Amino acid sequence: MSLSQNWIQRYQVEKIFPKHYFQQLQAVTFKSGQSICQQGDELHALSYFVEGKIKIVRRLFNGKEHILDIQDSPTIIGDIELLTQQQLVSSVVALEDSLVIQLPLSQDKGKLLEDPAFLYKLGHGLAQALYEQNIRAATNLSYTVKERLATHILAIEKGGYFQLELATLADSFGVSYRHLLRVIKELLTQQIIIKDKPYYRLSKREALEEWLIKE
Repeated sequence: MSLSQNWIQRYQVEKIFPKHYFQQLQAVTFKSGQSICQQGDELHALSYFVEGKIKIVRRLFNGKEHILDIQDSPTIIGDIELLTQQQLVSSVVALEDSLVIQLPLSQDKGKLLEDPAFLYKLGHGLAQALYEQNIRAATNLSYTVKERLATHILAIEKGGYFQLELATLADSFGVSYRHLLRVIKELLTQQIIIKDKPYYRLSKREALEEWLIKE
C-alpha cells in the first residue's frame, strides 16, 4: 500500500528518503518466517525495516547458514547492493510480523545514484551501521558462549517461547556443536530454560538477563 503522511511522520521516513521520493514509497507487511529478500537475487527495492523482528542470514559455500545479525530496530536493507550494483549478499527473514517501507527500483538506477540528498542519507546510514558492527565485533571476542546464547535467546523469544537452530547457531558463534549442546544442557539442568517440544520455554528470565550482552 502507499505510504500515508501519518506513517511518514511516525517512522521518521525523511531520515532515510528525501521528500521527492515519498510518492513512490510503499508499506509492505511480511509474516513471520517470510523472506524479505533472498541471497543471490537481484535487488528490486530498497527497504527500510521499521517494525517487528528480522534475522540477516548468509548461506556459506558448504551449505551452512551463518546468522549475521538479529534486528528489532529500524535498519536499511539493500543499501550495499545498490551502491555496489551486485546481487543480494545475504537473506533477510522476518522472525515475527514485520513492517517494511520500500522504494521500488527501476531498471535504470543511475538517476537515483546521482541524487546527492539520497546518497548523503544512504552514506550516513552505512557509516552508522559500520560503527555499530565494529563495536559489536570487538566486544563479542571477550564474551562467553553462555553470554552470547543468553543474548540470542532474549532477542528471538516471543511470549517466553523460542526455537534454536543448533547447527546454524554453533556456526554463527564459531564453536563446536558439542560445546553449544553442553551450554544448553547446563541451562536446562538449572531450569533456566525448559524443553517444551518443539519449543524451549523461558523459566528464569532474570538469570538470562544477568548474562545479556549490553552494547
